[in-house]
Amino acid sequence: MNLYTLVLDFHGGTYITQFDADTAEDAVTAWCRELQDEQLLGEVSSDVAEGIMIDAIGNVLVEVEGLHGAWCAATTVNDQLALLNVIITQRVD
Repeated sequence: MNLYTLVLDFHGGTYITQFDADTAEDAVTAWCRELQDEQLLGEVSSDVAEGIMIDAIGNVLVEVEGLHGAWCAATTVNDQLALLNVIITQRVD
């Protein structure tokens, strides 16, 4: 398993979390599930999670140009951009 750091920029806030997963796509799926279950962004949580899933899984995560191990996905909810960056993270114990 790998550790992935997920950074969401949405509606003026930055939200950071980490997940252990086999792939970046698995990390995004876990993040979306948690976002929906916990309603971390309030009532728009499900819309953000569904939009990110469509972009990241349906359309494939986009590698950030010039970087290794970094991807992004995006969606809009209520005319607000939700940008999710996914970064494979090295553990420092």
